Amino acid sequence: MANGKSGKTAPRLLQDLLTYDPRYEQRANRNLLTSPPPQFDPDSAERRPAVSPKNCRHVLFEKPEQTHTPTSDQQFDSSVTYQVASFCKKCRFHFHVAVSFAPNTRQDLVCQKSNKQFPLHHFVFEREESHDAPAMGVGGTQTGLRTHFFRCSAPQCPLRVFVRVMPPRITDADTQLLTDQALLRRRWEYARQHAGERVDTSMARRVDAPDFLSRYLQDSLNPVQGKSRIPLLNRKFLKTFGRDCDGLLKKLGFKYGIELDQDGAETEVWHLPHPPDSQYPVAINEPVPSERNIIEDARHELNEIILGFPDAERSGLRTNPWDSKPSVNSIEKILGCQNYDRVPGRTTRATNHEEDHPYYAGLGTVGDFADHLLLFAYTRQSVVDAENAPYYFECLQDLAVGRGSGFLQEDVAKLASKDCVSRRDLERAYRFFGIDPLHTSVLSDNFIVGVFKSRMADMGPSMANDLRSHLRIIGQARGSDSLKAAANDTIETYEQAIAWLGIEEHHDDDIVRAMYSLKTDENGSAEVARKAVEIIAQHRNSQRLRELLATGEMSVLPMDTAEAYQLLCINDRTASVDMQVLASSVDIMIETTPQMEAKYKEAMAIIQRDQESTKQQQQPKHPLDSWPVGCANIGNTCYLNSVLQFLFTVKPVRDMVLDCEKFMQDLDPKSLEKKRVGRTAVSLARAKTGQQFVRELQKLFQQMITSPTTSIRPDRTLAALALTRSDGLVEEGTEGPSEAVNEAFIGPLLPPSDSAVKSTRPTTPADSVMGNNGDAKSDTDSMKAMDLTEDADAPVDTVETVPEPPSRPPPIPPRPQATADNSFRKVEEVARQQDAAESINNVFDLLSCAFKGDGILRDDEQDDWIKKYFFADVTTVRSKDGKETLKTDLQDTIAVTPKDRDQTLCAALDDEFGWGEAEPGTFKYEFFEKSPPIQIFNARRLQFDPVAKQTVKNESHLALDQILYMDRYLKSTNSLSHEQLQDLRKQQWKLQDELRKLDGKRKALKETEFQSAGKSVDLPTVLEQTAAFAEYVTELGDEQTPGTTVINPVELQPMLHERAQEIRSEIENIENRVGQLEKEIDQVFADCKDHPYRLHAIFMHAGSASGGHYWIYIYDAQKQIWRKYNDETVSEESEQEILKKVDRSNPPTSTGIVYVRQDAVEELTEAVCRKLEEGAHLSGDADVEMKDANAPIMRMDEYMDLRVINGVEQENSGSSPKIQLVEDVTMGEEPGVVSAAVMRKRTSSDELEPTSPDKKSKMSPCTATQAE
Repeated sequence: MANGKSGKTAPRLLQDLLTYDPRYEQRANRNLLTSPPPQFDPDSAERRPAVSPKNCRHVLFEKPEQTHTPTSDQQFDSSVTYQVASFCKKCRFHFHVAVSFAPNTRQDLVCQKSNKQFPLHHFVFEREESHDAPAMGVGGTQTGLRTHFFRCSAPQCPLRVFVRVMPPRITDADTQLLTDQALLRRRWEYARQHAGERVDTSMARRVDAPDFLSRYLQDSLNPVQGKSRIPLLNRKFLKTFGRDCDGLLKKLGFKYGIELDQDGAETEVWHLPHPPDSQYPVAINEPVPSERNIIEDARHELNEIILGFPDAERSGLRTNPWDSKPSVNSIEKILGCQNYDRVPGRTTRATNHEEDHPYYAGLGTVGDFADHLLLFAYTRQSVVDAENAPYYFECLQDLAVGRGSGFLQEDVAKLASKDCVSRRDLERAYRFFGIDPLHTSVLSDNFIVGVFKSRMADMGPSMANDLRSHLRIIGQARGSDSLKAAANDTIETYEQAIAWLGIEEHHDDDIVRAMYSLKTDENGSAEVARKAVEIIAQHRNSQRLRELLATGEMSVLPMDTAEAYQLLCINDRTASVDMQVLASSVDIMIETTPQMEAKYKEAMAIIQRDQESTKQQQQPKHPLDSWPVGCANIGNTCYLNSVLQFLFTVKPVRDMVLDCEKFMQDLDPKSLEKKRVGRTAVSLARAKTGQQFVRELQKLFQQMITSPTTSIRPDRTLAALALTRSDGLVEEGTEGPSEAVNEAFIGPLLPPSDSAVKSTRPTTPADSVMGNNGDAKSDTDSMKAMDLTEDADAPVDTVETVPEPPSRPPPIPPRPQATADNSFRKVEEVARQQDAAESINNVFDLLSCAFKGDGILRDDEQDDWIKKYFFADVTTVRSKDGKETLKTDLQDTIAVTPKDRDQTLCAALDDEFGWGEAEPGTFKYEFFEKSPPIQIFNARRLQFDPVAKQTVKNESHLALDQILYMDRYLKSTNSLSHEQLQDLRKQQWKLQDELRKLDGKRKALKETEFQSAGKSVDLPTVLEQTAAFAEYVTELGDEQTPGTTVINPVELQPMLHERAQEIRSEIENIENRVGQLEKEIDQVFADCKDHPYRLHAIFMHAGSASGGHYWIYIYDAQKQIWRKYNDETVSEESEQEILKKVDRSNPPTSTGIVYVRQDAVEELTEAVCRKLEEGAHLSGDADVEMKDANAPIMRMDEYMDLRVINGVEQENSGSSPKIQLVEDVTMGEEPGVVSAAVMRKRTSSDELEPTSPDKKSKMSPCTATQAE
């Protein structure tokens, strides 16, 4: 099978287990349990069986002492690991099948027969672990203990499975050693020589050694005083085991020793093993079997060896052999496949010992599956292994025909109409173009389109149709819109339009015009070219392209601010520019290149306006030493700034980060051996990544404390580490965004931006600040371009500076290209693939990985200061059939789901923690076993609208209280015991039950399938609109609508108005009762005020589900004021304004809320921590001298896109100024054009003051000259 990660249903996994034989795995070159089955080719002459005839067809029996399953009247407990321990009667290999449930609370819908969408588990192999276990492979077996891990592929199913395979404890060689007649005779003769008359007169029977050994092992498991040792000269032991069984005895745990008897003589003895007490079911998750397990396994094997002797030879045994219970039914039970739907009369390979058709194995099924289960298996295989979907479709297609199933054939036809293709058709299509199907994975869509176009030029109409048909099949299989568009000769999307024109996304409108002109000159392409340009114009909202289509001409694009700075060679737009110096430089440029005079003057005017605007905006409103700094947005990451600002205000976090070296985790293997974060072992790479992140965060915090400016710019390295979960920075192979996640911690995700690479000019970040009218601040108005050089990571100097002219013009810096940095764009793409909740979780993980732990929690989780301050112990109580099960989990955030109406945070928390139905027949509620000092709440704002069939943002207001009393959510309080709180909860649940019923009724009255402006229209409005339509019909008159109405519109209109008013009144009454009920629910806990928490921070989002802007409000407990942290700007806000509801379209909404325990607010939070560098101007309005500064160390990987500049100074005679000419050799410039020159003054009569390479200036104006 081609590279992919196919799966298999639970019955198929069991079927493969029954024929999996690790002894012949290497020869077969595949693992029957974990490897995808070979793809069946009906045209191939070679037909090899899927399972080797040598493989044992296992007959599995249960080992009850190692098995833990629920009884027939018990339900599965998600906190328990269940296991069926088996061994094969024939080959005596041991197979343990265990199931557990993932701790992720989002996965809570187990696959089962009653679940129509996921009636069976579909398992995908994850990994394999091998272990060097004690007493394994006794007698030379080459196979060791291995564990195979699987997970259910259903998105909401938490089931995980591991299959542990172990070789026999008593191998074939051991069996021969114990039962061989010749060996037994030699032992008897040896005993007669050494023990004389004490030896029996007859040799041991073949059954005696297994019988005695089984008895010894039974005594070791159940110790009896006086039976813990065996003298070597024991007459029966010596003739049965002699001295050649010593190795076997030692491997089973027997200890050889020498003792002194009563006469002082030495006596050789064997001591029985001393196994530990049974630890089941706790021991199920132990990767290596204990000594007790080995002894139990050996007894089961010896029992089967004894049963293999004829009845006549089994007389007089010390151990009565027992009949073991078959284990297949128990395995089916824990895998959830006991009673799946079967085809009547059909049997599986397990019962008839024949091979199913290979297509069943391809779908991960068995031969007795009902038709609808085959369709289910095909769907799951296509989801988890989309690359091989054509083969799975071929399997389903042929099985439908072979079964003669009308149901399956109808569904196959439906799938074919939805662009599903079979492997046969796909291979035929590739070969039609002369392409080997084996090489298709390395061929691009553009290559295939090129082959198609080259063949189309020479084809007649009939062959052209065949070409298009085959290309369409390839496009369907690859999911390629460009291939399907080429096959249909249509252009529908932006990507198809630019591909048809032969341009790239970043090419500007002028390139589009040029290619449009070329295409319109081609025969028969004018109309298609016009449609392509129309699509591009609409996508880019380009008025110039619309003018091109309307008039044939395109207006000149006005110069924007970024172009002005670039034209005059000023790289740092955030620095203050001396306009007099710039004017001198511009004069030189005009003298050198007179034809550019208008452009230079236009650029200078734009820069002057921008500088004046910036100076007005940059006047600091607060003293720098007592006001927090802002964080400049470095791309599509503005929610990260909110997270960083929040972390800075938490004193324990800030102190630990600033003094991080004292607490860093040792990186030696021994220290990391038991370190687990998030229930995952911490690798060396992950620990190093965490420490790199902490050091980058330390640099940021130091800047936030000492910076003499009002804002700073976080480093991209910090952003990359915080936003990505890989062990290190974003890899080069990171590609575009995948499907966005449904939830966000601090707001909806920003959509992938097609315009991010549209222009070669610097672009506005996708999460730009939104104005009152909702329009993004354009690049023209922006204070700074998206500079991606080293300077872009420097602090943003927002203080007005009016420097005096320097002693000489500044040196010419390297001029960067205007394209954005590709590496950081990849970081932004990774950020789009996760929600912000994952970002803050990643930050917590990185901190825990970086620092030493303070101890060990349950599940071997590291205890540390992050857990101490941010993690809660939340207990979930599930009730089914009157039985309760408790499960406690560590959680760093508590998620709440706002409803489609305004409510308080307490009401939302009551919904989450209150009594409710988790799944049919199962109810649950939750409480805090322990609440952390700092509690983060996550409001799930992104919700799926089933009517609109799209993700929408919930904009309901979540009212926040200054003080939140956590008593009602705790297990117990200072005043109330758990039982007393439980009584209050039950009162609350009764009221909540009524509330839920009213909510359901209100929802039924409000929601309809009709939409307006992308939102659902309520029922009263639908009725009013219908009444308006009835009025319209009435006005048309009967002659225009003959026979179109059954009810007279004149009578219908007042009826609709009346019913709409009735429903509105009913909805209003329900909402009034809902509000009253919520107050009554609050009153239940009105006197519970032992545990107050103070509101500390609110993460905010303004925009829609597809994008917007983020900021954060943080409370200053020391000054008792609120501040708004909006990227670079930090301003004071009133609490009333922050907490009030905003009544407007697309209002800003809270998405993350942080409360701090009230008695620890002063201790844990400090919003302002400033200690400015010595000599900094606190007011921020002092002049700054322009002078040379030491250049920072350059990281060359950030200069990959810079142009190469070769500067050569030209000598002039006399004392006249000299001009330095800098030749730009970057491709794309006109040959011979010198792109920059600057005037310098002599410092002596005969030498020019040198420009030191380690100096740089605030401003770098340059001049251009025309070469001869």
